[in-house]
Amino acid sequence: MEKVRKTRKLPEQIADKLREMIIQESMKTGAKLPAEAELMERFGVSRSTVREAVKILQTEHIVDIRQGQGTFLCAMPGLARDPLGLRFADQEELIAQLLQTRLLIEPNVAALAALHRQDKHLQAMKALLDRMDNAYLHGEDYTPFDCEFHSLIAQCTGNDVITRLLPTIHESIQAGYHHTRRVEGSYQRASQCHLEMYRGIAEGDSERARQAAQRHMIQTMHDSGVEVPQILLR
Repeated sequence: MEKVRKTRKLPEQIADKLREMIIQESMKTGAKLPAEAELMERFGVSRSTVREAVKILQTEHIVDIRQGQGTFLCAMPGLARDPLGLRFADQEELIAQLLQTRLLIEPNVAALAALHRQDKHLQAMKALLDRMDNAYLHGEDYTPFDCEFHSLIAQCTGNDVITRLLPTIHESIQAGYHHTRRVEGSYQRASQCHLEMYRGIAEGDSERARQAAQRHMIQTMHDSGVEVPQILLR
């Protein structure tokens, strides 16, 4: 018996076209999509079809619909808030596992960043280091700048997979903050490692960047009371 081919609904087809449009036009983070009327004319469909298609992209975390302002491209299109389902993992073990994962990955990310960084990356990294120090000195939460600093190092690599992967494990920065904020000298140690990572990347010295990143992760694990598996240091 011949199988009946299921026809995709029109909003799904238009959602496909919107994805193609975003890619082909190289739309950047925060870019505003054309107005509904323009999309209706462009694709030859009704307003309700355009709205349904846009909602499909919203559920996929590709666009952000802002009431009264329009539709904008998300910061990390297609990357859900918790793509690895970490909120369903054993929370008692999560911080240790996140830090182990970062120790495996981030030293080599820093080394690669030293080979591909651009001047704009270095300027942004230095600004983030200054903002971290300023927030710490004023008793404010510096972790957003910390996360952004590590994400920027990933961007330096020019590798889209790395850029999308690291934010999923940077939850450990926020979690680690609560573990280490009362540990004397913890921030100062992290700050010194950040500066060394920056200098290694700025000078194009992959080994210096790698060693600084590894030292940073080891110190963070020690301050968090997490055992450092010796096999990861070979």
